[in-house]
Amino acid sequence: MKKVLFLFLVLVAFSLNAQGRRDKQSSIHAEYGYTFAKDSAKAGFMAKVGYGRVFGNKGLLGKAEVFYQNYEVSYLDNQILPYNKFGLNINAGYSLEALYPVLINVYAGGFAGYETVNDGKDRDIKYNALIPYKVKGFTYGISGSVEAEIFLVRNLSLLLDYTQFYDLKSKFSKSNYGVFGGLKYTIN
Repeated sequence: MKKVLFLFLVLVAFSLNAQGRRDKQSSIHAEYGYTFAKDSAKAGFMAKVGYGRVFGNKGLLGKAEVFYQNYEVSYLDNQILPYNKFGLNINAGYSLEALYPVLINVYAGGFAGYETVNDGKDRDIKYNALIPYKVKGFTYGISGSVEAEIFLVRNLSLLLDYTQFYDLKSKFSKSNYGVFGGLKYTIN
């Protein structure tokens, strides 16, 4: 218990000495987490790497991320097909800084990506029947996220993130969400 209390006090001390946000500040971040399809309790994984920027001193943010998702989707007669998507996610956001050194960031935007279903095979695994939709191709949609950013040291933050994706084009993945943890490094 003493070790946990000591670690907590050290983190609080580092947080109090952390740097706040300022105009034109840039950052890079990396996150890893679990993603879930709307109609399934089975998790897959997702990774995101991105660049962020602060716009002005009023809490406005922007970020661009490349991502990779790997999970499973349901198909006809309880078939489960592997699903992969990689792409680019661009968001604008706002940061609530009243709880500093913990910041709450809210983002909304869109994504474009390339999906592969059933490892690119156009026949299902149960009946060997032709799948009536494209199993590979470009897709796009909207996204939003809520993120807790906890300053650890001057230029390093811990990120805890919930992100929701709504795919507007895919026939296999209409809605999925992910929970993530990661790190953010402030460049300047």
